[in-house]
Amino acid sequence: MATKIQRLWFVDKLGKIGIIEKATRATTKDGYTTDWKSITQVKPVRIYAISRDMDLSIFEMTNTFNQVPEEYHEALVYKAIAMGYKDPRNMDLKTAQYFDNEYMIAVKEGKKFSKNNYADVGFTRPQDF
Repeated sequence: MATKIQRLWFVDKLGKIGIIEKATRATTKDGYTTDWKSITQVKPVRIYAISRDMDLSIFEMTNTFNQVPEEYHEALVYKAIAMGYKDPRNMDLKTAQYFDNEYMIAVKEGKKFSKNNYADVGFTRPQDF
């Protein structure tokens, strides 16, 4: 009689889906021990998902969208406002400098976020295949 393999799936911060299965004995990798391991069988998977709109691409006129993480939205707004105040029709360099500084602070925070190796508390959900 075949044993039923218990599998779980999770979504990481980058939106990638991972599928794991219960191991018969503990697995150790990079100093961490767990009862879960990578899947041992490859099968077609049908995924049903609810997605959200992405941001409009300024490089294409075809209404395509790029995925910009929410952590950077505020920085993009600051940069756009600063560029608007640098325009000769609305020239106000003092205000432009203020928004440029706010942009640089947001970029610094974004770089800090990118260096944290996308550490996040995940969750797993049981799934039968």
